[in-house]
Amino acid sequence: MFHAQRLFGPGSEAADILGHAPFLDRARNERARDRHDEARSALGAYLVARLVDRLLALDAESPEAVEALRWQLESTRRFLSELPPGETEAAHLSGIVDAVSGEERYRIGVVRVTLNAYAYYLEHEGRLEEALDMLALSGRTWAGELPGAEFVSLGLFAGRLNRLLARWDAATAAYRAACDAALASGDHGAAFRARLGWAKVSMGQGNLPAARAAIEAILTETEGDKDLEEVQGLAYADLGALMLRQGAQVDAVQAMYEAFLRTPDPVNRMRVLGDIGLGLKELRVFDAARLALEIVAGSNIGYVVRTNAVIELMELEAMAHNRIGFERWRTEARDMMERMPPSMAIDYRSKAGEGLARFGQADRAAALWREGLTLAESHGLNQWYFTLERQLENLQSAVPADTTPAAPPGAPNELATVTAGLRDFALAGRG
Repeated sequence: MFHAQRLFGPGSEAADILGHAPFLDRARNERARDRHDEARSALGAYLVARLVDRLLALDAESPEAVEALRWQLESTRRFLSELPPGETEAAHLSGIVDAVSGEERYRIGVVRVTLNAYAYYLEHEGRLEEALDMLALSGRTWAGELPGAEFVSLGLFAGRLNRLLARWDAATAAYRAACDAALASGDHGAAFRARLGWAKVSMGQGNLPAARAAIEAILTETEGDKDLEEVQGLAYADLGALMLRQGAQVDAVQAMYEAFLRTPDPVNRMRVLGDIGLGLKELRVFDAARLALEIVAGSNIGYVVRTNAVIELMELEAMAHNRIGFERWRTEARDMMERMPPSMAIDYRSKAGEGLARFGQADRAAALWREGLTLAESHGLNQWYFTLERQLENLQSAVPADTTPAAPPGAPNELATVTAGLRDFALAGRG
Protein backbone atom coordinates (compact mmCIF):
# COMPACT_ATOMS: atom_id res chain seq x y z
CA MET A 1 0.00 0.00 0.00
CA PHE A 2 2.78 2.45 0.92
CA HIS A 3 5.29 1.97 -1.92
CA ALA A 4 7.47 4.61 -3.55
CA GLN A 5 5.55 3.98 -6.78
CA ARG A 6 2.48 5.57 -5.18
CA LEU A 7 4.37 8.86 -4.76
CA PHE A 8 6.56 8.95 -7.85
CA GLY A 9 4.87 6.70 -10.42
CA PRO A 10 6.04 3.52 -12.15
CA GLY A 11 9.42 5.09 -13.03
CA SER A 12 10.34 4.89 -9.36
CA GLU A 13 10.65 1.13 -9.54
CA ALA A 14 13.74 0.98 -11.69
CA ALA A 15 16.44 3.20 -13.09
CA ASP A 16 15.51 5.02 -16.29
CA ILE A 17 18.34 5.35 -18.78
CA LEU A 18 17.07 8.88 -19.49
CA GLY A 19 16.67 9.69 -15.81
CA HIS A 20 18.21 12.49 -13.78
CA ALA A 21 17.76 14.93 -16.67
CA PRO A 22 17.44 18.00 -14.39
CA PHE A 23 21.15 17.71 -13.54
CA LEU A 24 22.13 17.47 -17.19
CA ASP A 25 19.93 20.48 -17.94
CA ARG A 26 21.69 22.45 -15.21
CA ALA A 27 25.11 21.44 -16.52
CA ARG A 28 24.18 22.56 -20.03
CA ASN A 29 22.79 25.90 -18.82
CA GLU A 30 25.81 26.62 -16.62
CA ARG A 31 28.21 25.78 -19.44
CA ALA A 32 26.33 28.13 -21.77
CA ARG A 33 26.98 30.89 -19.23
CA ASP A 34 30.70 29.99 -19.01
CA ARG A 35 30.27 28.84 -15.40
CA HIS A 36 32.35 25.74 -15.76
CA ASP A 37 32.81 24.90 -12.07
CA GLU A 38 29.03 24.99 -11.58
CA ALA A 39 28.55 22.84 -14.70
CA ARG A 40 30.97 20.24 -13.32
CA SER A 41 29.10 20.18 -10.02
CA ALA A 42 25.89 19.40 -11.89
CA LEU A 43 27.63 16.64 -13.86
CA GLY A 44 29.02 15.29 -10.61
CA ALA A 45 25.49 15.10 -9.22
CA TYR A 46 24.37 13.21 -12.34
CA LEU A 47 27.23 10.72 -11.98
CA VAL A 48 26.42 10.17 -8.31
CA ALA A 49 22.76 9.53 -9.16
CA ARG A 50 23.77 6.99 -11.81
CA LEU A 51 26.09 5.34 -9.27
CA VAL A 52 23.17 4.89 -6.87
CA ASP A 53 21.11 3.48 -9.76
CA ARG A 54 23.77 0.81 -10.29
CA LEU A 55 23.91 0.02 -6.58
CA LEU A 56 20.14 -0.48 -6.41
CA ALA A 57 20.22 -2.78 -9.44
CA LEU A 58 23.25 -4.73 -8.15
CA ASP A 59 23.31 -8.50 -8.32
CA ALA A 60 25.58 -9.15 -5.34
CA GLU A 61 26.11 -12.76 -6.48
CA SER A 62 27.67 -11.65 -9.76
CA PRO A 63 31.42 -10.89 -9.59
CA GLU A 64 31.11 -8.93 -12.85
CA ALA A 65 28.35 -6.72 -11.42
CA VAL A 66 30.30 -6.12 -8.20
CA GLU A 67 33.40 -5.19 -10.19
CA ALA A 68 31.38 -2.83 -12.43
CA LEU A 69 30.03 -1.07 -9.34
CA ARG A 70 33.55 -0.77 -7.91
CA TRP A 71 34.87 0.72 -11.15
CA GLN A 72 32.00 3.22 -11.37
CA LEU A 73 32.46 4.13 -7.72
CA GLU A 74 36.14 4.94 -8.20
CA SER A 75 35.62 6.92 -11.41
CA THR A 76 32.86 8.97 -9.75
CA ARG A 77 35.09 9.63 -6.74
CA ARG A 78 37.89 10.84 -9.05
CA PHE A 79 35.52 13.21 -10.80
CA LEU A 80 34.29 14.65 -7.50
CA SER A 81 37.86 15.15 -6.26
CA GLU A 82 38.34 17.72 -9.03
CA LEU A 83 35.39 19.88 -7.95
CA PRO A 84 36.14 23.21 -6.19
CA PRO A 85 37.05 22.45 -2.54
CA GLY A 86 34.78 23.65 0.23
CA GLU A 87 31.57 23.63 -1.83
CA THR A 88 28.49 22.48 0.10
CA GLU A 89 27.10 20.57 -2.87
CA ALA A 90 30.37 18.73 -3.41
CA ALA A 91 30.34 17.71 0.26
CA HIS A 92 26.83 16.26 -0.12
CA LEU A 93 27.87 14.33 -3.24
CA SER A 94 31.00 12.97 -1.59
CA GLY A 95 28.88 11.87 1.37
CA ILE A 96 26.63 9.83 -0.93
CA VAL A 97 29.64 8.21 -2.60
CA ASP A 98 31.13 7.35 0.79
CA ALA A 99 27.82 5.74 1.74
CA VAL A 100 27.84 3.63 -1.45
CA SER A 101 31.32 2.38 -0.55
CA GLY A 102 30.36 1.62 3.05
CA GLU A 103 29.81 -1.65 4.85
CA GLU A 104 27.32 -3.75 2.89
CA ARG A 105 24.78 -4.49 5.62
CA TYR A 106 24.36 -0.77 6.47
CA ARG A 107 24.99 0.63 3.01
CA ILE A 108 21.46 1.19 1.67
CA GLY A 109 20.24 2.86 4.85
CA VAL A 110 23.15 5.31 4.90
CA VAL A 111 22.73 6.04 1.18
CA ARG A 112 19.07 6.84 1.85
CA VAL A 113 19.95 9.30 4.61
CA THR A 114 22.53 11.09 2.45
CA LEU A 115 20.13 11.29 -0.51
CA ASN A 116 17.45 12.87 1.68
CA ALA A 117 19.94 15.40 3.07
CA TYR A 118 20.98 16.30 -0.48
CA ALA A 119 17.35 16.66 -1.56
CA TYR A 120 16.73 19.11 1.31
CA TYR A 121 19.81 21.07 0.29
CA LEU A 122 18.59 21.26 -3.31
CA GLU A 123 15.15 22.43 -2.19
CA HIS A 124 16.59 25.23 -0.10
CA GLU A 125 18.75 26.26 -3.05
CA GLY A 126 15.63 26.49 -5.23
CA ARG A 127 16.55 23.50 -7.42
CA LEU A 128 13.16 21.87 -7.07
CA GLU A 129 13.27 19.53 -10.10
CA GLU A 130 16.58 18.17 -8.91
CA ALA A 131 15.32 17.81 -5.33
CA LEU A 132 12.34 15.80 -6.57
CA ASP A 133 14.66 13.58 -8.63
CA MET A 134 16.80 12.81 -5.57
CA LEU A 135 13.73 12.21 -3.43
CA ALA A 136 12.42 9.65 -5.93
CA LEU A 137 15.83 7.98 -5.91
CA SER A 138 15.68 7.86 -2.11
CA GLY A 139 12.26 6.21 -2.36
CA ARG A 140 13.73 3.51 -4.59
CA THR A 141 16.17 2.53 -1.83
CA TRP A 142 13.28 0.79 -0.08
CA ALA A 143 12.65 -2.75 -1.25
CA GLY A 144 8.88 -3.13 -1.26
CA GLU A 145 6.61 -1.29 1.17
CA LEU A 146 8.01 1.58 3.25
CA PRO A 147 7.59 1.81 7.04
CA GLY A 148 4.68 4.12 7.85
CA ALA A 149 6.72 7.01 9.31
CA GLU A 150 9.17 6.96 6.40
CA PHE A 151 6.36 6.99 3.86
CA VAL A 152 4.68 9.92 5.61
CA SER A 153 7.90 11.95 5.57
CA LEU A 154 8.55 11.12 1.93
CA GLY A 155 4.96 11.92 0.96
CA LEU A 156 4.93 15.32 2.65
CA PHE A 157 8.25 16.20 1.00
CA ALA A 158 7.04 15.06 -2.43
CA GLY A 159 3.78 16.95 -1.99
CA ARG A 160 5.61 20.16 -1.12
CA LEU A 161 8.01 19.94 -4.08
CA ASN A 162 5.25 19.18 -6.56
CA ARG A 163 3.15 22.03 -5.15
CA LEU A 164 6.02 24.50 -5.51
CA LEU A 165 6.43 23.28 -9.09
CA ALA A 166 2.68 23.92 -9.68
CA ARG A 167 2.07 20.19 -10.34
CA TRP A 168 -1.26 20.21 -8.62
CA ASP A 169 -2.45 16.65 -9.31
CA ALA A 170 0.87 15.12 -8.24
CA ALA A 171 0.95 17.29 -5.11
CA THR A 172 -2.61 16.33 -4.15
CA ALA A 173 -1.89 12.64 -4.66
CA ALA A 174 1.27 12.83 -2.51
CA TYR A 175 -0.51 14.68 0.31
CA ARG A 176 -3.42 12.22 0.22
CA ALA A 177 -1.04 9.26 0.40
CA ALA A 178 0.87 10.86 3.29
CA CYS A 179 -2.38 11.50 5.17
CA ASP A 180 -3.49 7.88 4.70
CA ALA A 181 -0.16 6.60 6.02
CA ALA A 182 -0.18 9.03 8.96
CA LEU A 183 -3.67 8.00 10.06
CA ALA A 184 -2.77 4.33 9.68
CA SER A 185 0.22 4.80 11.98
CA GLY A 186 -1.61 7.06 14.46
CA ASP A 187 0.46 10.17 13.69
CA HIS A 188 -2.26 12.83 13.87
CA GLY A 189 0.21 15.71 13.64
CA ALA A 190 1.47 14.46 10.27
CA ALA A 191 -2.10 13.91 9.08
CA PHE A 192 -2.88 17.56 9.87
CA ARG A 193 0.25 18.63 7.97
CA ALA A 194 -0.93 16.67 4.95
CA ARG A 195 -4.34 18.35 5.18
CA LEU A 196 -2.62 21.73 5.29
CA GLY A 197 -0.80 20.68 2.12
CA TRP A 198 -4.15 20.08 0.42
CA ALA A 199 -5.28 23.52 1.53
CA LYS A 200 -2.15 25.07 -0.02
CA VAL A 201 -2.88 23.29 -3.28
CA SER A 202 -6.37 24.83 -3.28
CA MET A 203 -4.79 28.21 -2.55
CA GLY A 204 -2.31 27.78 -5.39
CA GLN A 205 -5.13 26.97 -7.78
CA GLY A 206 -7.03 30.08 -6.69
CA ASN A 207 -9.79 28.37 -4.68
CA LEU A 208 -9.40 30.58 -1.61
CA PRO A 209 -12.77 29.79 0.08
CA ALA A 210 -12.02 26.05 0.07
CA ALA A 211 -8.50 26.65 1.37
CA ARG A 212 -9.71 28.90 4.18
CA ALA A 213 -12.40 26.45 5.27
CA ALA A 214 -9.83 23.64 5.42
CA ILE A 215 -7.34 25.69 7.47
CA GLU A 216 -9.95 26.96 9.93
CA ALA A 217 -11.21 23.40 10.43
CA ILE A 218 -7.70 22.31 11.39
CA LEU A 219 -7.32 25.21 13.84
CA THR A 220 -10.63 24.24 15.47
CA GLU A 221 -9.66 20.56 15.72
CA THR A 222 -6.22 21.30 17.23
CA GLU A 223 -7.27 24.08 19.62
CA GLY A 224 -5.93 23.63 23.15
CA ASP A 225 -3.74 20.62 22.29
CA LYS A 226 -0.19 21.48 23.39
CA ASP A 227 1.20 18.51 21.49
CA LEU A 228 -0.10 20.06 18.26
CA GLU A 229 1.11 23.61 18.87
CA GLU A 230 3.55 23.43 15.96
CA VAL A 231 0.71 22.34 13.66
CA GLN A 232 -1.29 25.32 14.91
CA GLY A 233 1.66 27.56 14.02
CA LEU A 234 1.73 26.18 10.49
CA ALA A 235 -2.04 26.62 10.17
CA TYR A 236 -1.91 30.22 11.44
CA ALA A 237 0.85 30.96 8.93
CA ASP A 238 -1.23 29.56 6.07
CA LEU A 239 -4.31 31.42 7.29
CA GLY A 240 -2.35 34.66 7.38
CA ALA A 241 -1.06 34.17 3.84
CA LEU A 242 -4.58 33.45 2.64
CA MET A 243 -6.04 36.50 4.44
CA LEU A 244 -3.44 38.67 2.72
CA ARG A 245 -4.72 37.50 -0.64
CA GLN A 246 -8.27 38.21 0.48
CA GLY A 247 -7.34 41.78 1.44
CA ALA A 248 -7.71 41.40 5.24
CA GLN A 249 -4.21 42.68 5.99
CA VAL A 250 -4.47 43.51 9.69
CA ASP A 251 -6.06 40.15 10.51
CA ALA A 252 -3.44 38.46 8.32
CA VAL A 253 -0.48 40.01 10.14
CA GLN A 254 -1.98 39.14 13.52
CA ALA A 255 -2.51 35.53 12.40
CA MET A 256 1.07 35.30 11.16
CA TYR A 257 2.42 36.71 14.41
CA GLU A 258 0.50 33.94 16.21
CA ALA A 259 2.30 31.53 13.87
CA PHE A 260 5.67 33.16 14.63
CA LEU A 261 5.16 32.64 18.36
CA ARG A 262 4.31 28.95 17.85
CA THR A 263 7.07 28.04 15.35
CA PRO A 264 10.33 26.61 16.74
CA ASP A 265 11.86 25.50 13.42
CA PRO A 266 14.30 28.21 12.23
CA VAL A 267 13.51 27.80 8.51
CA ASN A 268 9.77 28.01 9.06
CA ARG A 269 10.27 30.89 11.48
CA MET A 270 12.11 32.93 8.85
CA ARG A 271 9.42 32.04 6.32
CA VAL A 272 6.72 33.32 8.68
CA LEU A 273 8.75 36.44 9.43
CA GLY A 274 8.92 37.12 5.70
CA ASP A 275 5.14 36.82 5.49
CA ILE A 276 4.76 39.25 8.41
CA GLY A 277 7.00 41.69 6.55
CA LEU A 278 4.83 41.29 3.46
CA GLY A 279 1.69 42.06 5.45
CA LEU A 280 3.21 45.11 7.12
CA LYS A 281 4.38 46.31 3.72
CA GLU A 282 0.85 46.11 2.32
CA LEU A 283 -0.34 48.09 5.33
CA ARG A 284 2.37 50.67 4.61
CA VAL A 285 3.97 50.19 7.99
CA PHE A 286 7.23 50.46 6.09
CA ASP A 287 9.82 50.69 8.86
CA ALA A 288 8.61 47.54 10.61
CA ALA A 289 8.14 45.74 7.27
CA ARG A 290 11.65 46.64 6.16
CA LEU A 291 13.06 45.41 9.48
CA ALA A 292 11.33 42.03 9.16
CA LEU A 293 12.25 41.49 5.51
CA GLU A 294 15.87 42.56 5.89
CA ILE A 295 16.31 40.04 8.72
CA VAL A 296 15.09 37.31 6.35
CA ALA A 297 17.04 38.54 3.31
CA GLY A 298 20.22 38.65 5.39
CA SER A 299 19.77 35.16 6.82
CA ASN A 300 21.45 31.99 5.54
CA ILE A 301 18.24 30.03 5.87
CA GLY A 302 17.82 28.99 2.21
CA TYR A 303 17.42 30.29 -1.32
CA VAL A 304 13.62 30.27 -1.58
CA VAL A 305 12.94 32.08 1.69
CA ARG A 306 15.66 34.69 1.13
CA THR A 307 14.62 35.35 -2.48
CA ASN A 308 11.00 35.91 -1.47
CA ALA A 309 12.20 38.52 1.02
CA VAL A 310 14.31 40.24 -1.65
CA ILE A 311 11.30 40.45 -3.99
CA GLU A 312 9.16 41.95 -1.23
CA LEU A 313 11.88 44.49 -0.35
CA MET A 314 12.00 45.48 -4.02
CA GLU A 315 8.26 46.18 -4.00
CA LEU A 316 8.41 47.91 -0.61
CA GLU A 317 10.97 50.44 -1.83
CA ALA A 318 8.90 51.11 -4.96
CA MET A 319 5.84 51.74 -2.80
CA ALA A 320 7.92 54.06 -0.60
CA HIS A 321 9.07 55.94 -3.78
CA ASN A 322 12.69 55.04 -3.03
CA ARG A 323 14.13 54.59 -6.54
CA ILE A 324 17.64 53.72 -5.34
CA GLY A 325 16.35 51.08 -2.93
CA PHE A 326 14.04 49.64 -5.59
CA GLU A 327 16.86 49.27 -8.13
CA ARG A 328 19.16 47.73 -5.52
CA TRP A 329 16.72 44.96 -4.65
CA ARG A 330 15.52 44.53 -8.26
CA THR A 331 19.10 43.88 -9.37
CA GLU A 332 19.57 41.32 -6.60
CA ALA A 333 16.29 39.58 -7.45
CA ARG A 334 17.06 39.55 -11.16
CA ASP A 335 20.37 37.81 -10.48
CA MET A 336 18.40 35.05 -8.70
CA MET A 337 15.74 34.74 -11.41
CA GLU A 338 17.08 31.66 -13.22
CA ARG A 339 16.45 29.42 -10.20
CA MET A 340 13.01 30.75 -9.27
CA PRO A 341 10.12 28.24 -9.27
CA PRO A 342 7.09 29.24 -11.41
CA SER A 343 5.01 31.17 -8.87
CA MET A 344 8.03 33.10 -7.61
CA ALA A 345 9.22 33.90 -11.13
CA ILE A 346 5.81 35.37 -11.96
CA ASP A 347 5.67 37.24 -8.65
CA TYR A 348 9.03 38.84 -9.45
CA ARG A 349 7.85 39.98 -12.87
CA SER A 350 4.59 41.31 -11.49
CA LYS A 351 6.23 43.36 -8.75
CA ALA A 352 9.22 44.51 -10.76
CA GLY A 353 6.81 45.69 -13.44
CA GLU A 354 4.76 47.61 -10.88
CA GLY A 355 7.90 49.34 -9.68
CA LEU A 356 9.07 50.22 -13.19
CA ALA A 357 5.63 51.61 -14.01
CA ARG A 358 5.68 53.76 -10.87
CA PHE A 359 8.99 55.21 -12.01
CA GLY A 360 7.72 55.96 -15.52
CA GLN A 361 9.10 52.96 -17.44
CA ALA A 362 5.85 51.62 -18.86
CA ASP A 363 7.32 49.70 -21.82
CA ARG A 364 9.71 47.72 -19.61
CA ALA A 365 6.87 47.01 -17.18
CA ALA A 366 4.63 45.70 -19.96
CA ALA A 367 7.40 43.43 -21.27
CA LEU A 368 7.84 41.84 -17.85
CA TRP A 369 4.10 41.32 -17.42
CA ARG A 370 3.83 39.63 -20.83
CA GLU A 371 6.61 37.25 -19.80
CA GLY A 372 4.63 36.55 -16.63
CA LEU A 373 1.45 35.84 -18.63
CA THR A 374 3.29 33.21 -20.68
CA LEU A 375 4.61 31.53 -17.53
CA ALA A 376 1.21 31.63 -15.81
CA GLU A 377 -0.52 30.08 -18.81
CA SER A 378 2.06 27.31 -19.22
CA HIS A 379 1.83 26.32 -15.52
CA GLY A 380 -1.94 26.66 -15.07
CA LEU A 381 -1.61 29.51 -12.56
CA ASN A 382 -4.97 31.07 -13.31
CA GLN A 383 -5.08 33.67 -10.58
CA TRP A 384 -1.69 35.02 -11.59
CA TYR A 385 -2.83 35.14 -15.22
CA PHE A 386 -5.82 37.34 -14.31
CA THR A 387 -3.64 39.55 -12.10
CA LEU A 388 -1.14 40.20 -14.90
CA GLU A 389 -3.91 40.80 -17.44
CA ARG A 390 -5.37 43.43 -15.12
CA GLN A 391 -1.97 45.07 -14.70
CA LEU A 392 -1.57 45.34 -18.47
CA GLU A 393 -5.11 46.70 -18.89
CA ASN A 394 -4.50 49.34 -16.21
CA LEU A 395 -1.26 50.35 -17.93
CA GLN A 396 -2.97 50.70 -21.30
CA SER A 397 -5.85 52.73 -19.83
CA ALA A 398 -3.45 55.05 -17.98
CA VAL A 399 -4.61 53.95 -14.51
CA PRO A 400 -2.01 55.21 -11.98
CA ALA A 401 0.55 52.54 -11.18
CA ASP A 402 0.23 52.97 -7.41
CA THR A 403 -3.25 51.51 -6.92
CA THR A 404 -2.56 49.89 -3.53
CA PRO A 405 -5.41 50.82 -1.16
CA ALA A 406 -4.54 53.11 1.73
CA ALA A 407 -3.90 51.30 5.00
CA PRO A 408 -6.76 51.20 7.51
CA PRO A 409 -6.35 54.26 9.77
CA GLY A 410 -6.05 52.22 12.96
CA ALA A 411 -3.59 49.65 11.58
CA PRO A 412 -0.42 50.91 13.35
CA ASN A 413 -2.20 50.87 16.72
CA GLU A 414 -3.77 47.47 16.16
CA LEU A 415 -0.37 46.07 15.24
CA ALA A 416 1.61 47.68 18.07
CA THR A 417 2.20 44.33 19.78
CA VAL A 418 3.51 42.85 16.53
CA THR A 419 5.91 45.71 15.76
CA ALA A 420 7.24 45.77 19.35
CA GLY A 421 7.83 42.02 19.20
CA LEU A 422 9.77 42.38 15.93
CA ARG A 423 12.01 45.08 17.40
CA ASP A 424 12.76 42.88 20.39
CA PHE A 425 13.56 39.93 18.09
CA ALA A 426 15.90 42.04 15.95
CA LEU A 427 17.69 43.44 19.01
CA ALA A 428 18.11 39.94 20.46
CA GLY A 429 19.62 38.76 17.17
CA ARG A 430 22.10 41.62 17.06
CA GLY A 431 23.06 40.97 20.66
